[in-house]
Amino acid sequence: MTDGTRRDRQAEAVTAGTRAAAQFEFGRNWSEFAQGLRPEAVEQAVAGLRRLAPDGALAGRDVLDIGCGSGLHAVAALRLGAASVTAIDLDPESVATAARVLARYAPGAAWSVSQRSVFAIGDLPRFPVVYSWGVLHHTGDMRRAIRCAADRVAPGGLLIVALYRRTPLCGLWRIEKRLYVAAPQPVRRAIETLYTAAFRAAMALRGRSFRAYVEGYVANRGMDWMTDVRDWLGGYPYESISEAEMLAFAGELGLAPVRRFCHRPGIGLFGTGCDEYVFARPG
Repeated sequence: MTDGTRRDRQAEAVTAGTRAAAQFEFGRNWSEFAQGLRPEAVEQAVAGLRRLAPDGALAGRDVLDIGCGSGLHAVAALRLGAASVTAIDLDPESVATAARVLARYAPGAAWSVSQRSVFAIGDLPRFPVVYSWGVLHHTGDMRRAIRCAADRVAPGGLLIVALYRRTPLCGLWRIEKRLYVAAPQPVRRAIETLYTAAFRAAMALRGRSFRAYVEGYVANRGMDWMTDVRDWLGGYPYESISEAEMLAFAGELGLAPVRRFCHRPGIGLFGTGCDEYVFARPG
C-alpha cells in the first residue's frame, strides 16, 4: 500500500466516522423532497443549470455530478444535451432517490448513480464537465474536496461548483448545525419553528409577504422552502469561503474563471446562500 493510498483510506475512515457521529441526514431530506417533485421544479433546475452553462456548453459532453442529492440536476444536465451523467453521492438514500428521479424524468438516457465519496474518485476517468452544487462545503474538508473534484476535470473541461459564501456569523451557524444534528426530533422541530417565526417577522418588517415567498419558492429556486430550511439548519459539517479565497484557490489548481455569480455577503443573520462558479481547465 502506497503512502497516498494509506492517507486516502485513513481520510475515508475519518469521514465515515464523522458521518456516523454528527452529519445531517441529507439523503432523508432529499427523499422527502422527491416524493412531491413537480415538473416545474425540473424546469427551474434546467434554467438554473443553463445559466451556469449556456450556449450548449453541456451538449454531447459527459458530466460527473458529485453529491447528486435528489438527482434533479443530473436530470437537468441530460435535458441540456449531456451525453451521459455519472452521479455519485455519499448517502445511500440520496443514491436511491436519484435513481428513482432519473428513471422517471430521464428514461432511456445514459446515466448511472452510485454511492461514493468525493475523496475516493481518483480511479474515475477525467470528465469534460464536473459539477457539484452545494455539496463540497459539507464534506468536513472543503478545500481537499474541491481539489479532488478539480482533479477529475479533463483538459479543456469545466468545473461548476456552488459553495456557501463567508459571512460574519458563519462560526455561530456552525455551532447551531452541530447542535441540530445531535438533537432529537422534538428539539429539531423547535429550532425550525423558531427560525421560521423569525424569518416571517423579518419579512413582515420589510413589508413582504411570507406566504407569497414560500408559494413562489419552487418557481424561483426549483426547491421546496422547508426542505431548504432543514438542509440549512442541519447542514453539518459546514464550511464557507469568500469569493477572493475561491478565485485564489482555483488559480492554485490551474483553473481559470469563466463566469461566476457571487453576491455581496451580508451579516448572515438567517444564514448564507451559495456563490456559483464556473472554471475551465486549459486544454
